[in-house]
Amino acid sequence: METRERYRIQESIRDVIQILDSAPIRWDLVSDANIVQITNRSPIAHLAIERGLKALIVESGGALERTHSLVRLYRAFHECNSDSAEYLQSAFADSIRFFGYNVNRTGFRQFRSLDTYLSRVGTEDAFDKLRYWVIGESTRGQSPISYISLSIHRELLCALDRLLLPDGLETVSARVEREVSESMFSRRHIAWGSDDSAKEQAIHWYINWLRAHTSPRGALEEAVRSNFAICNDEFIAQTLREAYVELQQSQDPAVRYFVSTLAYLPRDSERRNRDAIPEVQWLGQGQNNGRVVTPAGTCLGYIERYPDGSWGITPMQPGLMRTAAIAWAQADAKHYLVNRLTSQVAVTVNGESQQLRIIDDRGFFYKPAWIPENEDSKTLIRRSAVYELEFWNGQHGLRPGDDVVVELGSRHSDGIVSVLTGAVTEVTEQKVSVTGADCFDVRRNC
Repeated sequence: METRERYRIQESIRDVIQILDSAPIRWDLVSDANIVQITNRSPIAHLAIERGLKALIVESGGALERTHSLVRLYRAFHECNSDSAEYLQSAFADSIRFFGYNVNRTGFRQFRSLDTYLSRVGTEDAFDKLRYWVIGESTRGQSPISYISLSIHRELLCALDRLLLPDGLETVSARVEREVSESMFSRRHIAWGSDDSAKEQAIHWYINWLRAHTSPRGALEEAVRSNFAICNDEFIAQTLREAYVELQQSQDPAVRYFVSTLAYLPRDSERRNRDAIPEVQWLGQGQNNGRVVTPAGTCLGYIERYPDGSWGITPMQPGLMRTAAIAWAQADAKHYLVNRLTSQVAVTVNGESQQLRIIDDRGFFYKPAWIPENEDSKTLIRRSAVYELEFWNGQHGLRPGDDVVVELGSRHSDGIVSVLTGAVTEVTEQKVSVTGADCFDVRRNC
């Protein structure tokens, strides 16, 4: 292959990689909006992979075939250059492991091998469906859209680019390891003066700590888990924080993905409440998207299973709904919503107290207005208001006419409680109206 032609192919591949990086998919609740984004990006990635394979086939002495089928090109490449084709397969398999895809999961079996993946999403028919989906053409047969991973397409482009380079091969895991290692050490400009023995000692400790880990990613994971306080030295903590922030802003989406997983809620990290077992109402086919609800049917939020098996959590709160956290386990995702949106309260009815659970992020603890005592007075008195309480379920035992005192502890200050005193005026299953007044206090004497 001539130098100029090789340069054009490499620039074609790298330009598409930059296009994919500069316009990542922004997932929308409207599925068609997601599909439009995929069908806008996939064909240009397909063409770049096609160009790379054709160039490598010709360079390896194979015959150039006029086809858009990536699977046919990959098989032809394997026939004339099996070693390089095996590298593509190993790079593909490494990316599947890196992004955490479970190839036995429904909808992910196409990732079992590169040949299987390209047979599903890289045929000429699939290429036509991707190009013409938006105008309703080529809609017969099974659509490849739901089987495509643009992250995997991007890694195939990176692997093809490496095959066109003279300085060795690299997979996504190795690339991310290299980036993490450089960020944690060589790009930190670590040095000390001859009269700064304390800093010299800290740096030697830091180097030994890095070497003690089997991988740079493992070292960074430990640092994040300990909030960067791996030892009692501010210089080392600051060095790790700077590396973490730099990696969060990396131009490489694979690096950013790895760093994002360090903030996922660990398994069994969320408190389980015996009095609050949430249920999931699944949406659509498969148990991948669902509403987390109370026994009374109140929606606490939504959970969504991501390709790596983690669960995105979107609380049902006022304002723009957005993902608040990601958990590795479905159970933690459900209980995160319970812990975030509900609280236990002490309810005293006619002198008898019991612990109940309320949904406390719905603005039902309205603060009553303060009004002048009279027209000429500067003294303000508190006016009674109607408070709407929503309990976890309808088994609260409250009835109209009951005198109640409800104590809600503060999530931010130990010992501080909000105390609502009043009378029950209306009960509708789990929803209870109380006419009264509330105030803050340390425990009870309000």
